[in-house]
Amino acid sequence: MKSLFYILFLGWIITMQSSIIAETKEKEETVSKDPTSLYPAKTLDTSQSQQTTPGELSYRLTGMLKTDFAYANHSLLSFGFDNLVGPTVAKRQVQARDSEPRSGIYPTSSLLGTEISYGTKAKAIFEADFVDLTKSSVGAETKPRVRQMYFQYNPSSHLQLFLGRTWDMFAGVFPQSYNASAFMSASGNIGWQREQIGLWYKLGEFKFGSAIGTTGFHNDPNVKTNIERNTMPTITVRLDWIPSTNLLFTTSAIGTKLKVSDPRTDSARDGLPLYPDQTIDPNPSLAKTITSQNANQRTTLDSGGVSFGFVWKQGKFESRGEITYGKNITSITSGGIAPFQTTTYGETFSDSSLGFLSGGIGSDAKTNNKRKFESPKEVSGFLSLNYEITKQFGFGIHAGISKITNPEVLVGADFNSLSTSRSDQFQWTSNPKIMGSIRENLNYGFRMNYDPEERIRFFIQTDVFRTYYKDVDRYSGVSAHIGSYDPITQIGELRDPGNEFSRSSAVSESLMIRLGGLFRFDT
Repeated sequence: MKSLFYILFLGWIITMQSSIIAETKEKEETVSKDPTSLYPAKTLDTSQSQQTTPGELSYRLTGMLKTDFAYANHSLLSFGFDNLVGPTVAKRQVQARDSEPRSGIYPTSSLLGTEISYGTKAKAIFEADFVDLTKSSVGAETKPRVRQMYFQYNPSSHLQLFLGRTWDMFAGVFPQSYNASAFMSASGNIGWQREQIGLWYKLGEFKFGSAIGTTGFHNDPNVKTNIERNTMPTITVRLDWIPSTNLLFTTSAIGTKLKVSDPRTDSARDGLPLYPDQTIDPNPSLAKTITSQNANQRTTLDSGGVSFGFVWKQGKFESRGEITYGKNITSITSGGIAPFQTTTYGETFSDSSLGFLSGGIGSDAKTNNKRKFESPKEVSGFLSLNYEITKQFGFGIHAGISKITNPEVLVGADFNSLSTSRSDQFQWTSNPKIMGSIRENLNYGFRMNYDPEERIRFFIQTDVFRTYYKDVDRYSGVSAHIGSYDPITQIGELRDPGNEFSRSSAVSESLMIRLGGLFRFDT
């Protein structure tokens, strides 16, 4: 049986290579502009070519109706919630029910939009889907969500201005995937939507772009109250090199400074203490007053990243990939796996390899409630390949990974907290003290499609999600066996570290199968 498989695989390789060589003699196709790659992209300028009057308005309907059946053998997290509409990460099996399979039918990632063109000078784009990111149950709890809403103005053939919400200029390459709501956003792909004001300038084979935008809090169902007062927008620059009609190289950078407010202050009262100190100081002084005020000031954090990507199309074969690196990435887009960490020095000490220390030294360190902000650094990347066997059949593979390069700053989970899990009780599983912060994501899968008609597609896609969570440092190595130790009295006690596979640093893996179809009705 294995021999037959290898023979068929070798035959497919030879066929694919022959097709690619033959396709080089045919007319070259332009690089796809559709970031979702759910369906063969149409040229967005089709309606413009039909213009007879420079000031004439024309309308074009865009969108698709997509429904798929999704099955997963274990629980999956999507945008921090437990559902399947846009799975981005596997989940620690914190509750007994997390290991049970689940499934559903989801039409919510269907798209509906319109393009309004004003000759070749201007165009307005409106696009919506029906994914409600604020709900964990996505069956009946759906509502329209703005996906894109912007307009572009072309004062010349070399210059284009755009304003509104559209695809992020940073990390603009998207992998092929039939999951329209999440792509591989937690394991490889970083770019998403963003409110932006920017421009593109084309000079020969090069396109230069720059934009300012929001910090991306609208993409996350959890309101980031500690950056709502951020006054500096994101600043993005990008350079595309298109040496031929079927090849694109791109690099971009994004950055901002996040103003993180102290959680003890009340933003509704202009930074006044949320919990006033009721004690009376017998020895008040100006120095103490200044110190108290400084304790409530905001901290400024650098946030940003760089990306390098490509899109290559050769006949029926298309490949695309991207690598990104940055820090505090989820603060500026929903694609990363690590926001900045807010902890106290006492919590940091308790989670460290010295957290077993007791007595005066340990007590003093653990009671230090001075707040500190850490900046996780992250590297991520993806690669996806797509091949059209015929006009009706195609298949592809995709893989992505996202990893924290300085996991020592992440919040770890106490595996003793896992004893609070119950199969009949809901547990908010995004709590890093229960699950641990995510330190690595891996996603890979295979997909295949059949197009009986030009506008109709049926597909099947499999995905494997694997996630690693951080454990506290004192539950590793020799310190995992020490319950407590007083260095002054030199008295301590040992403890049972428990099964390491039950800790939050264990690998969590889920298999998902997605079977569905779509009808694209672009005019």
